[in-house]
Amino acid sequence: MKTSEFETFERVMGENSWGFVNQNGEAVIPLNKYKFLNPIDEEGMILAQSNGKSGYINIKQDTLIPFIYDDLSVFSHGLAPAKKNDKYGFIDRKGKVVIPFKYENESHFYKCRLARAKLNGKYGFIDQSGNEIVPIQFEKVRSNKIDSLVCAMKDGKWAFFSCSGKQLTEFEYDKITESYFDDRNYTYFERGLCRVEKNGKVAYLNKDFKEVVNFGTYDIAEPYRNYLGIVSKKGKYGIIDTLGNVVLPIKYDFIEHPTEYSNESDLFAIKKGKNIQLLDNRGNPITDFDIKEFEWDSYKGKESYHRYFVLTNSSGMVGTVSDKGIREIPFEYEKIEPFDGKPITFAKRNGKFGLIDHKGEVQYPFEFEEIISVSSDDYFIAKKSDKYGIIDFNGKQIVSFSYEHIDPTYNGFLVKKNGLIGKIDIEENVIIPIEYEEISNWVEYGPDEHFVTKNGKKGLISRDGKIVIPTEYDEISVDNSKLIKVANNGVFGTINWKNEIIHPIQYKQILWEWPYLTNKELDTVYLKRNGKYISTDTKGNILEENVSEKLINEKFGYLLNN
Repeated sequence: MKTSEFETFERVMGENSWGFVNQNGEAVIPLNKYKFLNPIDEEGMILAQSNGKSGYINIKQDTLIPFIYDDLSVFSHGLAPAKKNDKYGFIDRKGKVVIPFKYENESHFYKCRLARAKLNGKYGFIDQSGNEIVPIQFEKVRSNKIDSLVCAMKDGKWAFFSCSGKQLTEFEYDKITESYFDDRNYTYFERGLCRVEKNGKVAYLNKDFKEVVNFGTYDIAEPYRNYLGIVSKKGKYGIIDTLGNVVLPIKYDFIEHPTEYSNESDLFAIKKGKNIQLLDNRGNPITDFDIKEFEWDSYKGKESYHRYFVLTNSSGMVGTVSDKGIREIPFEYEKIEPFDGKPITFAKRNGKFGLIDHKGEVQYPFEFEEIISVSSDDYFIAKKSDKYGIIDFNGKQIVSFSYEHIDPTYNGFLVKKNGLIGKIDIEENVIIPIEYEEISNWVEYGPDEHFVTKNGKKGLISRDGKIVIPTEYDEISVDNSKLIKVANNGVFGTINWKNEIIHPIQYKQILWEWPYLTNKELDTVYLKRNGKYISTDTKGNILEENVSEKLINEKFGYLLNN
């Protein structure tokens, strides 16, 4: 989103196109004109793609840099990499070519104001005038946005270079590992010592490239995070500081920064035997050494989302610790449901359920027998006096406590009353009458409609409650948009979506290739009667009177032999 003195602009995406709208939702740059639009940059320029070419425009759609490039990227330190005739160069914000189109790679100017350059399969670094600062003669090169140095590889070994191109170390390292700096960047030295490998052993270097921790001191040495490093010797783990001093003894069974997907916490989780303890980012204890398990979660604050851990201690009680190491909810609950990004969740205490916020403050008393979270919605399904209803985040009743069961489903809820099932909306309006023995919820690879059963017979009803196929079949199967397989009294037939019979219900077996697997529309149906197979099209017209068993086995053996 970009704001000017008078208007705020927001990027919007359509089908294979992008545009911009203002604060009133009015189109400023319409969809279906540009295949891609980048956010507005600090100079009011928008990277755009149209008709297979890239250029730059402003919010008024004035062309600032013509659409003549096969590829074009964002500006860094005033220059943007561009591609023309299969070669890369750099242009300025006026569109002037500053560095000619002769390189084999796209790159950007980072902390050293050097860009990686590739020629004839070799790499080096150039400055913003195109001068070679680190000769283009190496197998690989690396740089980042944080450190005022770069790296190059020669004969499989890495060395450090200064921003002016001076070689700072010998080519001696098999691997140089960056450490976490923030959610977008990594660094060699700005969060601790730099981890390097040589001949299968690990060491740590300081900014002067001196070994603070010598090669082979530890069997395992992790990249530093917040000036502390996890190390291991002879199967036991500990933590060291940037001087190489041990700050947590090398005696634990395992130590890690808890990770979920690509998110890694600054906290430490240390394990000894079956117990876990959490430490803050300085190595100070947050919890006792009695945690049995923990999981990541996040809750919604006033302005943003906050990450934290749900912890279970050795007594089976649950509490929480923030990602900053602050104990928030005390260990007084039998269960805390993950917030999943919501401001409120439910918890269990003394056998009853209630609602709490991220500090553990009770938002609704603990009086429910059960609460079920409904993902992405601002309410909960709850059970009271053996009946189910729905409440909001404040515990206010939305749907009456009059049902034997409630399940969320497409645009509503499946509810059970007096042993029968129906569907209601959030205002308790009936969408499907409560008169069915069964109503399907989501079915993998199934239709949008609900499968329903009434008086032992099956049919289909749409999400908004319209009868699509009446409940008049013993079995019904849907896996395509043309035909529905049905059965009565142990024999099969097919109908279309208007419930018109296409193949009479008289066949011992009906087979077809599943369109989801073949990636094409259903076109042929194989039917078995009196021990023989025939084939038809989807309208029931005969294609072949006598289909061989060999063909059937080739196509459907995996089904028939199960």
